[in-house]
Amino acid sequence: MKSLVVIALFLAACSSPARPVPQPPVPTSGGDGSGSAADDADAKCAAPRPSPDVVCLQDCGPPVVRDGDPEPAWRWATPEQVANRQQFGCPRCLPGDARIATPAGEVAMSSLAVGAIVWSTDETGRRIAVPVVRIGSMRAPGDHVVVALVLADGREVIASPGHPTADARALGTLAVGDALDGSTVITVTRQPYRADRTYDLVPASATRTYWANGVLLASTLR
Repeated sequence: MKSLVVIALFLAACSSPARPVPQPPVPTSGGDGSGSAADDADAKCAAPRPSPDVVCLQDCGPPVVRDGDPEPAWRWATPEQVANRQQFGCPRCLPGDARIATPAGEVAMSSLAVGAIVWSTDETGRRIAVPVVRIGSMRAPGDHVVVALVLADGREVIASPGHPTADARALGTLAVGDALDGSTVITVTRQPYRADRTYDLVPASATRTYWANGVLLASTLR
């Protein structure tokens, strides 16, 4: 029975909303100062609480995170971020051929290694060159589905529906007419994922953002 639960959780990662998979409860807290277990969980996030409606949420863990990775950290999450986790699961979800912006030009995601220099942004939105501090990759389920977004200026990005934009929206929630990275979405399609693995990276910046196929996205990793 335990093995069946693990398999089910794995298949939920990066899943498409077009074919919903039951998600496990999101590990969150909502402490009320009464000394409850929720208050204990709140203590795992950095004080002070940024706003009354945020909850303390643990980053994605097994089976999405690789064996041997440190225990996932806890962070304050907005109601929208919690809802995205419940709908899409834990994503780590770009194709290996996604083109990542670097000072030397665009490089395939699967070709990058820790220490490679990529473009990111600082907290003011200024573009900065920083090293990659972590690369994540996982085997994609056989029925994995990705979302392809085409923008009015010609850019196109393909990723799992749960992958976040730079402003913390899940790509799978975007619709025609929505704004994305200075342009507007003109088509949204879902398609089977034909490759074996998906990828993500962490740049050494406070925002954890990077450009994939010219579109500014956020990392799903910590």
